Formats: sequence, C-alpha cells, structure tokens
Amino acid sequence: MSTGPDAAKVAVVILAAGRSERFGTDNKLLESIGGEAMIRRTAEQVVAAGMGDVIVVTGHDADDVERALNGLPVRCARNATPWAGMGTSLATGANAVKPDAEAMFVVLGDMPRLKPETLTALLVALDTKRGRDIVVPVHDGKRGHPVLFAAKYFTRLCALSGDTGARSILKDHPERVVAVPVDDPGTLLDVDTPEDLRKT
Repeated sequence: MSTGPDAAKVAVVILAAGRSERFGTDNKLLESIGGEAMIRRTAEQVVAAGMGDVIVVTGHDADDVERALNGLPVRCARNATPWAGMGTSLATGANAVKPDAEAMFVVLGDMPRLKPETLTALLVALDTKRGRDIVVPVHDGKRGHPVLFAAKYFTRLCALSGDTGARSILKDHPERVVAVPVDDPGTLLDVDTPEDLRKT
C-alpha cells in the first residue's frame, strides 16, 4: 500500500532550458525520435504517469521547445538566465510548483524512454513519516533519474543557483534517500551527444 501522497498532489518539473553544448549546434530536445521532438516524447511519458501538474522549464530556444509541446497538458515556465546553470532551471521549476503540492519529481528533458510506471513506483516508496523523503530509481545497479523530493525540500530547490543542482541535497541527506530498483533502462538514458541519439 502506498504511503506517499496522492498523485494529484505531485508536481513534475521537466528541465528543458539548456543549450545542449555537447550535442553540437542543434538543440537536442528538438531532434526527432519516431517523428516527434525529443522533449515532446519525454513529456508524453511523464503525462502518462498521471501526476497532478507537469511543468516544463524552457530557456534556450524557448519558443520552439514550447511549440513542440502544443496540445499536451503541461505548463511552461521560462528560465530567464538558462546560461547561468542547471540550478537556475531547477529553481525556476520549483518556484512554479503549486503551493499545495506534496512532492516534486525532477525529470531531465532528454529522457524519451522513461517509463510512466517508474514515476508511480517511486511515488509509492515515498514515506515522509519514516524519513524516506527523497526517492531515486536504480537500474542495473546504477542510480538514474527522475528524482522525487518531498515538499520539505521545496524551499531549498527554489533557492538553487548556478551549476548547483539537486544532487547537493542528496549528498547532504544520504540517510533520507530511498533507492528503488526499477526495470527501466530509460532512467539511465539521457541524450548528450548525436551518438546517444542514435542509440534511442
């Protein structure tokens, strides 16, 4: 039985503001996978999980990225300084989360193979009463994404800046991190190079 919040009270922040410098000159999030932009495919997988609120943080090529999401039940929040580091995108997303949210997933925009049921499995493992309030997936012995944070971490997420990502929170609270085994190689697949794209 789930000890975590109802899915309707859970937000998902998808990070889609970066410049994709390792990918080359093109924005990897707009690259086609099965006839759809990568960011749209990632967002569709997240939406299928049935969480309450999906927020896509845009920045670089914001107009094009947001256009690729047309018709999906997502909100977009623009990071005015995406070049300043991932921390600013995390803060932008966290600040856009509704005040009644009880937990928040952080999803990378370049994870088009993520399974919707993985988000459900992570949510089931969240147990704030027992201090299990950060949840990460593990596939093939390796930690991946997304990461789920209980609401108690929202203030810190909202204050992130520069290249300081959410990893710092995990390092500061290792005893509160729950690792959940999942049969989902998509938790480890993020597309950083054209070669990665070919593997998808």
